[in-house]
Amino acid sequence: MAVVIGAGLWSGRNSGTPAAEATGVSTVTTGAPVTTAVPTTAQYAATETVVTSTPIQKIALDRALGDGVTGDDVRRLQTRLVELGFNPGPVDGQYGLLTKQSVWAYEKLVMQTPRTEATGRVTPEMWSAMQDPIAIKPRRSTGGLADHVEIYLPEQVMVVFHADTPALVTHISSGELDPDGSPAAYCDEATFNERNGVALEEPVTGIACGEAKTPGGVFEIKRMVEGKRVSALGGMNNPVYFNYGIAIHGADNVPLEPASHGCIRISQTLSETFQTLVAKGDRVLVWNGEKEPEDVSENEALPWFDTFTPDSTTTTSTTSTTTTSTTLPVAVTTPATTTTSTSPATTTTSTTTTSTTTTTPATTTTVATPGTISG
Repeated sequence: MAVVIGAGLWSGRNSGTPAAEATGVSTVTTGAPVTTAVPTTAQYAATETVVTSTPIQKIALDRALGDGVTGDDVRRLQTRLVELGFNPGPVDGQYGLLTKQSVWAYEKLVMQTPRTEATGRVTPEMWSAMQDPIAIKPRRSTGGLADHVEIYLPEQVMVVFHADTPALVTHISSGELDPDGSPAAYCDEATFNERNGVALEEPVTGIACGEAKTPGGVFEIKRMVEGKRVSALGGMNNPVYFNYGIAIHGADNVPLEPASHGCIRISQTLSETFQTLVAKGDRVLVWNGEKEPEDVSENEALPWFDTFTPDSTTTTSTTSTTTTSTTLPVAVTTPATTTTSTSPATTTTSTTTTSTTTTTPATTTTVATPGTISG
């Protein structure tokens, strides 16, 4: 199947118990996988059968596994998740948050459980199916010739493929949605220390408004920043940028539902090693649930560019003869699709024989802020 999909679809715009000692051991013998036509996304199956002549020994599970559970059965689950390409954290027999998020991803991607119905728990039946000889496959094969990233927004799952083999399968949280499925609007406090990559003499604070849009399309990794980067709308750990200010980055909160300003959130722990799995120039394909990535137009693939209203900033200096009040200007570069107005600095000076203060009226400036999205 992976070979059939091929490069033609790649074009685009841009301490466990040994099995012999366990109870409930069964044997499964597998045959050759069934060859079918290239699936559409709607028909896509996330896994394919791995052909093996060795019988598969299954170990039964006698309880459901979930938050806070510990034991050898949890360790076996974690080991199997690692084999499939997930990262459940340390294989230590403790069912923690990373294990739960890996199970979320398995439910949504492999079992095709709707996102809102994922439980993060492993039942005996689910564990039995998880032991089948399967491998997660890409929707867009490179014929084993290149590494790439696939992001599935409806499922809230991301997979990093190394030559079509999953190097990381993980749960994500992308741009927040309104009940009708459209990007949610936001207005948040923001502080800029730089504009368009140029440091400002003084930080500029204000309100940034926009839509939490995570567009579909075909992109490539442009830039990676190690460590924590504080952007206008908050902090991001180890961001990997692929669509203007939209990045894949570590976050403290990676809930089951979309919750970011437009970025792709992954766990803080995974962000510490994520940059070692990708490289600049790697393609990133994003499925939005409506169109194939290659069918998304350039305009549709653009992120939302925030509008920013600076606070009225007044600096006052008083001597026996002079008082000066100044409203700071904001420098801005505007994308082609954005209308920008910038109020010039207004300075008023009055001089008397005694100390006098003249205050400049508040000046409101609304500007576009390309690339300032923070997850």
